[in-house]
Amino acid sequence: MNHLHVRSCYSLLESGFKLEDIIDHCLQKGFYHACLTEHNSLFSVMKFWHLCKEKGVHPIIGLETEAILKEKEFHFILLAKNDTGLKELYKISTLKMSSETLSFEQLSLSTQNCVVLTASDYEDELASYIIKEKDEEILSFVNLCKEAWKDFYVSIAMNDSSFHRQRNRYLKDLISNLVKTVALSRIYYGEKEDVENLKVLRAIARQTTLNDATLDVSYNRYFRTIGEMEELYDEQDLKATDEICEMCNVQMAFKRNTLPVFKNQYNADSNTFLNSLCKAGLKKRLNGHVKENYVKRLQYELHVIQSMGFTDYFLIVWDFIRYARSKEIMVGPGRGSVAGSLVAYCLGITHIDPIENDLLFERFLNPDRISMPDIDTDFPDNRREEVIQYVINRYGNQKASHIVTFNTMKTKQVLRDVSRCMSMPVRKVDELIRVLEEKETLLEAYHKNTNFRKKIEQDVKYQELFKRALPLEGLPRHASIHAAGIILSQQDIVEVCPLMKVDENTYASQFTMEYLEELGLIKMDFLGLKNLSTIDQILKTIESYLHVSLDILKIPLNDAKTYQLLSNADTVGVFQLESEGIKQLLYKMKPNQFEDICAILALYRPGPMHNIDEYIERKKDPSKVTYLHPLLEPVLKDTYGIMIYQEQIMKTAQVIGGFSLSQADNLRKAMSKKNMEMMESFKVQFLQGAYQKGISQKVALEIFVTMERFAQYGFNKSHSYAYGLIVYQMAYLKANYPFYFYKCLLDSVIGSEKKTMEYIYECQKRNIQILKPSVLYSYETYSIEEKGLRMPLQVLKGIGKSVYPLIIEQREKQEYQNFIEFVVRTKSISIEDSVLKIFIDGGALDCFEYNRETMRANLQKVLDYAHLVCTQTSEGTLLCYDIVSPPSIVRYSDNPMADAQKEFDVFGFYLTMHPIKELRKQFPKSTPIQQVLSINGYVNVLGKVNGFRTHKTKNGQWMCFMTIEDEKGRLDVVVMPDLYKLEKENIQKNRFVYVNGKKDRPNSILAKSFKWILEK
Repeated sequence: MNHLHVRSCYSLLESGFKLEDIIDHCLQKGFYHACLTEHNSLFSVMKFWHLCKEKGVHPIIGLETEAILKEKEFHFILLAKNDTGLKELYKISTLKMSSETLSFEQLSLSTQNCVVLTASDYEDELASYIIKEKDEEILSFVNLCKEAWKDFYVSIAMNDSSFHRQRNRYLKDLISNLVKTVALSRIYYGEKEDVENLKVLRAIARQTTLNDATLDVSYNRYFRTIGEMEELYDEQDLKATDEICEMCNVQMAFKRNTLPVFKNQYNADSNTFLNSLCKAGLKKRLNGHVKENYVKRLQYELHVIQSMGFTDYFLIVWDFIRYARSKEIMVGPGRGSVAGSLVAYCLGITHIDPIENDLLFERFLNPDRISMPDIDTDFPDNRREEVIQYVINRYGNQKASHIVTFNTMKTKQVLRDVSRCMSMPVRKVDELIRVLEEKETLLEAYHKNTNFRKKIEQDVKYQELFKRALPLEGLPRHASIHAAGIILSQQDIVEVCPLMKVDENTYASQFTMEYLEELGLIKMDFLGLKNLSTIDQILKTIESYLHVSLDILKIPLNDAKTYQLLSNADTVGVFQLESEGIKQLLYKMKPNQFEDICAILALYRPGPMHNIDEYIERKKDPSKVTYLHPLLEPVLKDTYGIMIYQEQIMKTAQVIGGFSLSQADNLRKAMSKKNMEMMESFKVQFLQGAYQKGISQKVALEIFVTMERFAQYGFNKSHSYAYGLIVYQMAYLKANYPFYFYKCLLDSVIGSEKKTMEYIYECQKRNIQILKPSVLYSYETYSIEEKGLRMPLQVLKGIGKSVYPLIIEQREKQEYQNFIEFVVRTKSISIEDSVLKIFIDGGALDCFEYNRETMRANLQKVLDYAHLVCTQTSEGTLLCYDIVSPPSIVRYSDNPMADAQKEFDVFGFYLTMHPIKELRKQFPKSTPIQQVLSINGYVNVLGKVNGFRTHKTKNGQWMCFMTIEDEKGRLDVVVMPDLYKLEKENIQKNRFVYVNGKKDRPNSILAKSFKWILEK
């Protein structure tokens, strides 16, 4: 016998049974077939299929679903007999996952290649008939199903219940001469005690607690042994399960899908159209001076692309990029290895000349290794959806779709979910989560994290939480969509992959990304890059204020101001150059050419980092540059004799070993994956090729070993050059148009107090004045005024899109006259009292004649007045100022410390007044951070802890990196293990501290001692 009704954890929050465990239970308990019947979805089909094949188990793929007959709901199990039956399941699941109602007629007509079983879950209309012994209705329904399907069975289930066993006996007697019956044990988990896991999952799904009496818990729905099944069910019903299993033989032998054929306006075939586009594009790129080497490279690439069948792929990408530009949507200069393609450069897909920059086509598309091309495209994150929608509209939502992903219950998530079900206070679970390290699993934390284990062992409630959360960790929680991926298909995607509806016109595949290529579904990534949005906004702002139309793709790559900014590591806000580590690298390297920027992106990664010092030494002193062989000089000259790019490894294989570039790419891949067998074969070929060029075996072997070492972490040069261009563009705009750069940079981080604070500090260092928000002058985003940049109202916490547009709209009708009139008018449009308090605390009402303490003290009096003068009528709110005289305002003295704290509360940082100014009076020996940054030696610094992170040293000890700030600067504080042990409990965000330390690096000090300041 075999089980025919099994849900896995991909029936989201309806089962906790992992696919691997389902198959293991089959093998351990002597079942030759593994059946999977998810509820409505088919998310798990591909993973289940592959796992079964790996383990040598016969997979049976099914679906549990509902259909409507005469306005009544009936439940069914559908099992695919063959590939056609599987396609039928795909279509049924797509319908159900689009929230569509499925009629009995639709179901019967659409599942003729399936074995169909009643679900017998005792939750549908058939169950009602059985319980009430409605013979006529049962017989009518069974006859209807028998006529609808060739292979229809009535399921006998839940015989472990004496009540249901009695009902099942009645049912069998009634229909024994009509149809076959089959034993069907519903399975939602592995072992009997695992019901507790299901109980928690159901509570999470319903957002209720484990004590909820209405919680649906399916007891005894575990994976029973053959012996247990034989005790519960008739032999004939058990044999029927084997009979059904033999009928089900899905092969997954679908015809591979293909890309849509690109239809052009000239009705030319795709190859001809691509050729003509590329020739025209090349002529334009080279300003009419077409060189022979470009023509040959273009012909070669076109031949490879067309022979591999990827012509339409390039045309589709060209088309949506062309669409984006027609709508003034900025497109990135390229991403990944596609920058090595001259075809892509000619089509305007990329903007890096691959010949001039020695980028290799074979790194992108290797004719010796058939694999899908991969062109990922960057768009501004605020306009990416427009391009995706264009593609969906052009090819249809059945041929273009998003890709599903699953949000899983990771460590912190599962602790929060389970604690909620246990009614545990949020504060208590926060205390436990706070001691977890990043990316620790629960078991890792218990065995390696002393603080975590101590908390668990000392608290019974924590023990229960840990015990309940552990088996659920890592389970899929809910379906989402891939951040960037879109798949395209010539035929309807549902022919090879079920879909789910995302919104009214958009679908997503039910299979995750890793299974799509084998089905012939090609993924294209439409990536949203915030930095492109910022660049685009800067260009528009420059044009608006300076009337200068700047073509960002034509800016000079030798701008002195830009390289000065990079050499000074003045790169806050510059794409990929914001971390302290990379700033240190910039400061040391002093980049003075575009190639240096690209090299920095390649070097600043864990593997190549140990080459940084040597690279800098060689850059400073060319006499230190050496090559293992003269033939390597043109290959490694730009990187001072050091291999940092994958393309250099490929070129080395070509010039030393005589490899073709396709072979060289295969060698590179074998080296990076440490495929020893392939590498040994390539090594022989390399040494033979070197010998034919007169290179000694000793030198050739040394070169091969060097290649092998660098291949482990060599970077993609094409990607480095493409992204290096975005880096340069942002640095150029910052160096040449700082005012407009910061305006747009601050706009891009509205909502992030940390980034806003960081960029405001930057502005202040550059003497760009930041003006506080004002109800008289602020707009939706930062605005440029003569004296500086005016903050928008929405920077204040609690001032969202339901508030600030109303304030601006009212002001545009008539300017606010004074504090009292402002309060009255805002109350007339139903602005909350709490909003007015935020405006006062954030300085947005400083434009009126009173200080903040006065406005706070008199606010209630003015609100009472506003209530009296606002009269509700059928036409709206009328302001009747004649009813009562305005209140007299009692003035109070300024309270700077209170103002500072309230500012911090509404901004998340200090803006006009910092408490450090007052505290410095108590610590006269402290040096302001701005001065500390320009000196070396022992220093005393007063600051507020802005943030901190811990780091484990090589010998397993914990140390800490802390950031402190004062009114005009910020400084990193390094806390070594011995001091960290003493101060660990004290180091908390927003605490004030007096630090004694040694400064010998540009932006950080090594702490020697701390004095913590108690807030009054």
